Amino acid sequence: MLLIIPGAFWASQSDQFVGAAPLMTLIIGAIGGFVGLQRRLKTLGDEDLQLLADSWVYVALSPVVGGILAVLLYVLFISGLLAGDLFPRFVADKDAASIEGLAALFRIHGAASDYAKLIFWCFLAGFSERFAIDIISQFESRVVSKPPPPDAPREEPRTK
Repeated sequence: MLLIIPGAFWASQSDQFVGAAPLMTLIIGAIGGFVGLQRRLKTLGDEDLQLLADSWVYVALSPVVGGILAVLLYVLFISGLLAGDLFPRFVADKDAASIEGLAALFRIHGAASDYAKLIFWCFLAGFSERFAIDIISQFESRVVSKPPPPDAPREEPRTK
């Protein structure tokens, strides 16, 4: 949130508000988190319900986490790391190449169907935090690899 809100403000210095998509992802993710919390209320025990009743922080935590996860998913979409027919595809605006820093992230656009897909995935990221975390964990498992044991045989390069 600390990056998205100032980034949206800096990028919105033009005639149109170009930070609408990141702000939308945050809000839709938070709504998904709130709906997910409401759904989980039926399965919570008495102690958990009392904890929610006594503290507004616990009530707000799920929507905040949902919004953050939705923004992370949005970053995966605009970076192209998460791509396919089911996911939205965004391209940089023509003037984005001349913009430096964080503001360039807000100079993207897509088709109407891409924004509809974005809304769906952001809601799902907030609604099912575990789902979004599993997606992010897949990238972690690709990057973090275990080094081979020191006694493992090394493959020699083949020459002709």
